[in-house]
Amino acid sequence: MADTHPALVNLLYRSAISSLPANKREIYQYIESKELELEELAVSEKHFVQLMYNHSPFKEAARYFSLDIATVKKIMDEAQAEIDSVIVRRINGLKWIDYSADGKQSSKHPRKKWTFVFVS
Repeated sequence: MADTHPALVNLLYRSAISSLPANKREIYQYIESKELELEELAVSEKHFVQLMYNHSPFKEAARYFSLDIATVKKIMDEAQAEIDSVIVRRINGLKWIDYSADGKQSSKHPRKKWTFVFVS
């Protein structure tokens, strides 16, 4: 995955989240949005850790979804494992096709190389 372009990894990440079952996706996105809010408020790493401790997204999710924290943690762990699995599977299934030597060149970009990626 180290050689994979960050934009592609981000696309696969968003796609993997959207493929989660609705209940996991909703909880995952809720917690992720709360973490991003705290990240934007933080002025330093130490402040971020303090905000995470004082305004735990897991505790807020537990209250919001009427679940206990252990259940929220379990759902998040499962969701993250599913996301990781989907991303790894799709990255391993990538097929790069180089069309730059195919003879068809754009008149606007005669020296441009064309490479396509197929993700299944």
